[in-house]
Amino acid sequence: MKKLLSAFTVAFASAAFLAACGSSESNQDATDQKLRVYTSTFATAAIAKEIGGTDIDVKMIVPPGADPHSYEPTSKQLTEIAQGDLFLLTGTTLEPYSKKIKASLKGNDVRFVETSTGIDLLEANATLHEHEGHDDHADEHTEEEHDHGKYDPHVWLDPNNAKMMAQSISTALAKEVPDKKATFEKNLAEFDTQADELDQDLQQAVDKGSKKELLVTHAAYGYLAERYGFSQLPIAGISPSDEPSQKQLAALVKEAKLHDLKYIAFEETVSPKVARVIQQEIGAEAITIHNLESVTKEQQNASYFDLMNENVTTLKQALQ
Repeated sequence: MKKLLSAFTVAFASAAFLAACGSSESNQDATDQKLRVYTSTFATAAIAKEIGGTDIDVKMIVPPGADPHSYEPTSKQLTEIAQGDLFLLTGTTLEPYSKKIKASLKGNDVRFVETSTGIDLLEANATLHEHEGHDDHADEHTEEEHDHGKYDPHVWLDPNNAKMMAQSISTALAKEVPDKKATFEKNLAEFDTQADELDQDLQQAVDKGSKKELLVTHAAYGYLAERYGFSQLPIAGISPSDEPSQKQLAALVKEAKLHDLKYIAFEETVSPKVARVIQQEIGAEAITIHNLESVTKEQQNASYFDLMNENVTTLKQALQ
């Protein structure tokens, strides 16, 4: 009986092992059949997930918390991207490394798509609040010195721009997988509806506020400011590494006190010491705002609308 039981146990275990292997291979096959999409920013990845749903596999090449402005892809990532189908770029000046990737992958089948095509880009200094020392800042930090480009790359912060990015992504996905075109278009329509609701919520948050200035750690919020009618007072430039001079800091503190600003909006992935100094100087409370370039590990599975709706709450508080 023991021998019979042992034989039965072995047979059962073998069957279970084979079934598990078959299931694993099946899961792997399902993953392999998905369109492999790489992106440079969290925002682009999040929008792609909304449009592609379960039919695509999306990976962001910039690690959680890293600065996309200065990031350089590793050789391992270049190898992985070469095996993909699409690389979704913002297509502004946010990805200076994109030329290197294109050159490295020349001859591969990876298709590069610039998702900001057709969007009216804002010049980097267009929505900065003018205060004493601002022009000096422009003189001290030229494009050539920082190579962050002429335009603000954070286009997705305006939901109307995000809709245009979603359209570009939907078109790109449908070109790769024509039989899923109807699914992508359905997802796009749902995205547009949510984006329109978000647009209204952001406008109401600003309209109901008594203040029209937002103190932020770096100049990432030009599209929000332009769309909804407020000014950003950034401590750093388009890149968080572009720190202000002592003269500019003094002017910023003066401006913040003049407008009785009680909040300073920090990003979870960037907390510059100079911003903490200003916070203490004016006695401001720290609140969180998302620029959606990069996110923390805990936020990787958040959606575009999850984080943008949190920004609605932040604006309500900061501009009250």
